[in-house]
Amino acid sequence: MNHYDIIIIGGGITGTAIARECSKYQLTTALLERGTDIGIGATKGNGGVVHPGYDPTPGSLKAKINVRGANLYPKLARDLNFGIINPGIFVIGFSDADEAMLKNKLEFGIKNGVRDLAIINAEQMRNREPHLAVDAKHALYAPTATVVDPFEVAIAFAENAKANGVEILTSQPVSAIEKRADGSFLIVTPDQQFTCSYIVNAAGNHADVVARLVGIAEYQMKPRHGDLLVLDKDMVNKPQTVMFPCPGPDTKGIACIPTVHGNTIVGSTATMMDDKEAVNNYAPGIQALIDGVHKILPELDTGKIIRTFAGLRPVVLDNNNDFYIAESQTVKGFIHAAGIQSPGVASAPAIAEQVRDLLDNAGLEMKPKPDYNPYREKKTVIADLSIDEQDALIHQNPAYGRIVCRCETVTEGEIIAAIHGAIPARTLDAIKRRTRAGMGRCQSGFCQYKVISILSRELGLPVSDICLEDRGSQVLCGAIKGGVK
Repeated sequence: MNHYDIIIIGGGITGTAIARECSKYQLTTALLERGTDIGIGATKGNGGVVHPGYDPTPGSLKAKINVRGANLYPKLARDLNFGIINPGIFVIGFSDADEAMLKNKLEFGIKNGVRDLAIINAEQMRNREPHLAVDAKHALYAPTATVVDPFEVAIAFAENAKANGVEILTSQPVSAIEKRADGSFLIVTPDQQFTCSYIVNAAGNHADVVARLVGIAEYQMKPRHGDLLVLDKDMVNKPQTVMFPCPGPDTKGIACIPTVHGNTIVGSTATMMDDKEAVNNYAPGIQALIDGVHKILPELDTGKIIRTFAGLRPVVLDNNNDFYIAESQTVKGFIHAAGIQSPGVASAPAIAEQVRDLLDNAGLEMKPKPDYNPYREKKTVIADLSIDEQDALIHQNPAYGRIVCRCETVTEGEIIAAIHGAIPARTLDAIKRRTRAGMGRCQSGFCQYKVISILSRELGLPVSDICLEDRGSQVLCGAIKGGVK
């Protein structure tokens, strides 16, 4: 049984950011993720906006962490080679009452330390977004706002953490935790046991369930369900700016979001749920998205929708809509990183710093690692290379000349690299997240069977064992008319 200084429970963008932060120090660290891959919970169910920090109430934990985290992203993107764009944000007002709210958000942002915020008029908005609704009167403009691909960021954090010594273990749902007489923890999963001196609970919507395993009942959680839409890259009048309406008390409203890959996302709704696994889409939610985005951009062609999906944002109840990041009041050495709802993506790097400080204050000696490497190599993306670069690569490895996904121009070589990567992709959706095979207009209609064949060959498994995502989600049930098994 392995003993670690720290075990992090949860492999979303928060858990992987914490893992990378811990990898900077002379510590033994492991991350346990219950799913088959990292980043498959709340992380993958959002639009990827790195909110700059005008929204949280000044003085709140969110306000402090949001702004710090957002400011870290440009350097992180350079160091870890993940995609980032800087479209800025419009928070759009349609009335005098909205203008008062925008001024309030401007004041919040200034107090929180957000740079370059301004209230702009309709003409200034339309200089940038000419297809805005005619009744849009003014906006809070946040030019520093960026957008990332959240699961690409989580993968980058995890890969860099692993390169610096952190063990990343997937398919490890925690079923029991015991606080032992010597002060350490015993953690039990279905097929392994671990001991550690400190636990960081970054289990997303299941953080309260994990806490109760060791007798902690310091908060209750409920997920906030949100429907989202993905629109095709091939769309006229594509927005260049992230656009929100004036926010409500629990949601930022239906937004239109340009992505790092050239698609447009519309999202999201906000409905409190009891079911922590309820990631289905609902017709009223989809209609609310269409109606909401047409309030901002009446001409947006929602006939270009190629995908709907849903996410669950973790909410700690009776906590002023804030994050819950603290050492347990009752179990020493157990650190909560819970309730990481919006702006969780923006805040993740700063949450990691906050957790580092909590571990330090709890008595863990944080000695910097002299050989820590903050960098991650850029992944080979054939579509991003020049013709000469493509030719050279194909000459070296012909698999990079075989197109598997036509919509996104993804090659067999890229898929093989993902399967054998630092955090291996072993399911169809894991391949999709790393390479975008299946993310395009046909949504894997033409390439899925090819990806299944490559996974089967490279993993040495029958095609009937290849899963979409979770264990038990096999895509193929058996051979038809004596076909290949």
